[in-house]
Parts: sequence; C-alpha cells; structure tokens
Amino acid sequence: MITNLFKNTDIRIALESSNNLQRLTNAEKKSKTQEYKCRGIYALTCKTCNHKYIGQTRRDLNKRFQEHVRYIKNSNPQSAFAQHILHNRHEYGTIEEIMKLVKPIKDPRLLIPYEQLFIHKFHQDNKLITEQSPGEYNPLIQLAIDTTGIPS
Repeated sequence: MITNLFKNTDIRIALESSNNLQRLTNAEKKSKTQEYKCRGIYALTCKTCNHKYIGQTRRDLNKRFQEHVRYIKNSNPQSAFAQHILHNRHEYGTIEEIMKLVKPIKDPRLLIPYEQLFIHKFHQDNKLITEQSPGEYNPLIQLAIDTTGIPS
C-alpha cells in the first residue's frame, strides 16, 4: 500500500528487516558478555567432577576468572578452585563453560553474607569442592537457606 503511494514519484521504498540472524546472534553475545561484567557471587564448576567453587568479587567476573586461570597455570594454589584443579588433576574450561553468576550484588556489604549462604547451600547439597570449607555451622545461615528457597 505504501509502495503504491510513491509509485509515480522518484522516491523508492525499501524494506529492511530488523529481525535478522546477525542482530539476533549479536544480542545473545552482548547479553553473555554483560553477565561477565557484573559483580557478585559466582560459581566455578569443575569439568571433571561437576563440583562447584563459590566465590565473591567486587570486580567484574571476567577479571576474577582470569586470576583463577593464572593461579592454575602458575601452579599457585592461592584459591581453593586452583587447589582443587591442581591437586586432583581435574580439568577446567572457558569462562562460558564453567563460570556462572549466581547472584548479582551491588551493595558490597552483602557479598560475604551471600557468599557464606551459597557455600553452605552447595555444601549441604554435596556439590561443593572439598577444598572449600563451609566453616562452622551457623543456624542463621540454615534458616536463611530454608526461608529463601535458594535453588542449587
């Protein structure tokens, strides 16, 4: 109908779809890279045993992941995840394969409490690497797990 309106003029109408394959794939990549620029509680999954390391960072996840990889490559057991990979000769993967943002957190005062909450939750479900200790039993953390219904 619009084309017919401009039929007798020098104006040419062209239709361009905004829903093309390139835009769809770029949107997916952009959302994934945005996730790794967040701060908060993250999980690293061992590719060999599927157990998890829970950590927290005020910086973006990408930088924190690079530190873990550097510890592994330099045989520096500075993190519990690096210890797990080095001592058990397990495999780790790329950031997309093994790192997941568990809970984005903007207020830095909440990082440690949420980290402890998730460490206890994964330990309770027997999904935490053995090199990471949940610390002493805290009934308040158990109450928080029970009332929030945090998925594993």
